[in-house]
Amino acid sequence: EYMGVGTGVGAINGILIKGGEPLEALCKLRTIIFDKTGTITHGKPRVTHTQRFNDTWHIDHLLAILGTAESNSEHPIGLAITNHVKSELGIDHFGKCNDYQAISGFGLSCKVTGIESLLASSTNQRRIIKDHGFYASDLSDGATSSRIYEVFVGNREWMKRKYIDVPDHVDTSLQNREEKGETAVLVAIDRILVAMVAVADSVKEEALPAVRKLKSMGFSVGLLTGDNRKTARAIARQVEIGYVFAEVLPSHKVAKIRQLQKAGHCVAMVGDGINDSPALAQANVGIAIGTGTDVAVEAADVVLIRNDLMDVVAAIDLSKKTVRRIRINFFFALIYNLIGIPLAAGILQPWDLVPPPWMAAAAMSASSVCVVLSSLLLKLYRKPTPTSTDGFSIASPIDIRVYVGEHAVSDDIIMKPEFRMIPKTRLSIKGRRLLSSTSEDDESLDIADGHLQLKTVRLPSNNGYII
Repeated sequence: EYMGVGTGVGAINGILIKGGEPLEALCKLRTIIFDKTGTITHGKPRVTHTQRFNDTWHIDHLLAILGTAESNSEHPIGLAITNHVKSELGIDHFGKCNDYQAISGFGLSCKVTGIESLLASSTNQRRIIKDHGFYASDLSDGATSSRIYEVFVGNREWMKRKYIDVPDHVDTSLQNREEKGETAVLVAIDRILVAMVAVADSVKEEALPAVRKLKSMGFSVGLLTGDNRKTARAIARQVEIGYVFAEVLPSHKVAKIRQLQKAGHCVAMVGDGINDSPALAQANVGIAIGTGTDVAVEAADVVLIRNDLMDVVAAIDLSKKTVRRIRINFFFALIYNLIGIPLAAGILQPWDLVPPPWMAAAAMSASSVCVVLSSLLLKLYRKPTPTSTDGFSIASPIDIRVYVGEHAVSDDIIMKPEFRMIPKTRLSIKGRRLLSSTSEDDESLDIADGHLQLKTVRLPSNNGYII
């Protein structure tokens, strides 16, 4: 009965909980793992920078080849590139793409044709001819002859697999973009590295408040992504997530969740894509974004209909309040029966005090009514919002731990304290260690009116701070 009311209240608040078991499991969670693209970020990346490494290629010619190669991709980065190419060239279609092969977590390869006729229809045709006169003849007879381009688009590892050399200056350019939180992909044509395209995805506005609230409730929060470590670290820093699993292939995400479970963590996975589906099914509680793929929604135990990460907090909060209501009623039912059963058995009969039958019936009915009314109190539930907190978090992760690829999850992977929301001068911390800071100076935090001061001191024997 309580579970039915709890799931109903969740649905009213835009949280679809598939049964009583997930609702109960939510209150047992200790670790929350977020996917990056489409979950922490909007999942709508845009091209921020294009850099050529070979001046013999006109930028529009290069974009036409790249856009055609990415036209068959369903990855958000591929969609961002195709939209950028359409906007830059003023086209609504692409050339032909054959022998298309895409490897998740690495990149794609294909053979592209029809580029000359595509450029001939571009609104930038005059600019191409003006800048590079040798393209004029190509554009004029593009309909009768079409060159075949062998195209490779992907990360460093993809280029290495295809035996395409990545010079040091190119690697430096990649690192510069990745440190800004952008995803950089390399483009090779006919096995010659010709360009780099940087794509950035903005972080959702509610991501940081949601992560802060989860940490204030005592949860360990991690980021799981296939992106490179530097991009993942940059995104994690924006939302104050202290644990990052980067460069994890889609097929290995479920293994990472399983590793955490074997280390003793009760894990929730929050994701939205097809690649997240196995991990959503493996987690103790799978939470899917409502705007995600149908496969992810089907595999999850909880669906956030409104695509709001604060609903992750609300789902856990609702679960705790529901289970708390159940425990309260069990307690009062126990007291009720401890008093009622002896009375019904005639414990007062020696003193000629015997309750009449109607009183027993009334007591039984009153018990049922109280249970129903107590459960209906859940309908008064209001989910937390980013502005409804009555305190502040005393710390945020400064030191970000990054685990790359198939790095084994150690037993002490989650060792940060439980951050509590503290009003005014009341301070409560559970845990042993604060994450370390990049600053070499000791730090202090004045709380409220200054009567209480928290100092952190760097110890040479530890990479963290001890209070």
